Amino acid sequence: MTTKVVQKFKNFGLLALFVLSIISCEKEIESIGVNLIDNNVFSKNVFVTEVTSENVNIDRVPTNGNSQYLLGVYSDNEFGTLKASIATQLILPTTGETYSNGYGTNTTIDSVLINIPYQTTVEDDYSDGKPKFSIDSVFGNKETSFKLSVYELKTFLNTLDPNDPSKTAVYYSDKVFQKGDMPLYSGNFKINSNDTVAYIKRYDFDGTTVLKTDTIKETDSKPSIKIPLNKALIKQIFVDNAANTEFSSIDNFTHYFRGLYIEADTSTNDNAHLVSLSMTNAKMTIYYSKTVDETADQDLDENGTKGETGVRTSHNYAFLFGNLKANHFDRSYTNSKQSGADRLYVQGAAGSLATIDLFVGQNLSELQNKNWLINDAKLTFYVDQNASSDIAPEQLMIYNYQENSQITDMITEGANIVGGYLEYDDGKPYKYVFRITDYISELLKSDEPLDLVKLGIKVYNNPTDARVSDSDLTVREVSWTPKGVVLYNHNASAAEKRVKLEISYTELNK
Repeated sequence: MTTKVVQKFKNFGLLALFVLSIISCEKEIESIGVNLIDNNVFSKNVFVTEVTSENVNIDRVPTNGNSQYLLGVYSDNEFGTLKASIATQLILPTTGETYSNGYGTNTTIDSVLINIPYQTTVEDDYSDGKPKFSIDSVFGNKETSFKLSVYELKTFLNTLDPNDPSKTAVYYSDKVFQKGDMPLYSGNFKINSNDTVAYIKRYDFDGTTVLKTDTIKETDSKPSIKIPLNKALIKQIFVDNAANTEFSSIDNFTHYFRGLYIEADTSTNDNAHLVSLSMTNAKMTIYYSKTVDETADQDLDENGTKGETGVRTSHNYAFLFGNLKANHFDRSYTNSKQSGADRLYVQGAAGSLATIDLFVGQNLSELQNKNWLINDAKLTFYVDQNASSDIAPEQLMIYNYQENSQITDMITEGANIVGGYLEYDDGKPYKYVFRITDYISELLKSDEPLDLVKLGIKVYNNPTDARVSDSDLTVREVSWTPKGVVLYNHNASAAEKRVKLEISYTELNK
């Protein structure tokens, strides 16, 4: 037992000696580092280099298969006018009251409604306890209406690319969709955060006598866009042909009725608004009543009403919007089309981006031979606070424009470190700063010099622009947000607010 105790003390002594040695070494290293700095062996410097920049208008972006779809009209003096319309398939009902059962006899179409839920936030409660909603992702003047029309879609939406069936079809924002001659609806529209209920009048067989009014409310009680369609035209398309083969299968139906085209246009003025919609639970519902028995004294269930011709029951068919939906963007540019003498116009939704050339007027080989240790490299863009547009995006993205790929820092550090976030000064949009330290370090390596490439600055969409894996290097073209910002470019007229690259480096003094 004594031997074990002695051995433990020996082990403890060795351990203590080892720890003291490490501490002593650390102190010695710290002292050496201090002496080196004090002796001015290393010096830190900042190198500012000029860049050039220019605008590039985006002709089109993919719009199908997105998480968001735009509807409406937005206009300002900086970016011109953007009209966003939606094309969508409908899905034939196959569950619940199966469509193949038909509408029955003595049928009256009571109402036909398109229902598209808004994306909302509960702000508060009203005095009666009901939630008070605000509508998310609205761009422009909420109080100004735009013209909204709904047509039968005449363009067949293919799931697969007709030119290469091994690939999924892509519908771009400049795609022109064919539509029917007669609108199913046309009128002025603006968003309404209180539009939570639909009132459906139920008619007798004559179509003029109202038997009752149903209150239709979605289970989540959220507001939604409600568009009433022409009952006579819907009857011709859907009810009168319900027994035909066109409604016998989903495939037959999508070839017969190719979908809806919801078109936005200007009304009294261009200064209206756009709303972003997920479209997940969007649908078109046909509300109808029919006679199920001519016996006037038959007991009625909760859906039945006694009318002059017998017992009337209330029904509906809900046609969900299909998975295949696409936006059409109609743009008219102002300043952004002209690129501007001293401004950059960066906007999403097939708007415009900026391209950047680094080290303008510099001999790159000379810089590479300096063998600098790059501590930090940042590219700064200042916002033109006098611009009239007020829809500045929260984040911009920097990438390899020539190869449409991620730059080094997006891979090594990630989007949060690279930045590009909007910074404010006194409550106003002020600047965007990109940290591209690893990219510049790689570029200035003297042993493995890289070729200069043109960089791009675009609106960052999360999550569509986020990398999904380590091997995900391609920058996607998808861009649904219409947000945009006016930035100063490289011209000397911008003075201290011109775009510039600042490199902080450490150099060994000789």
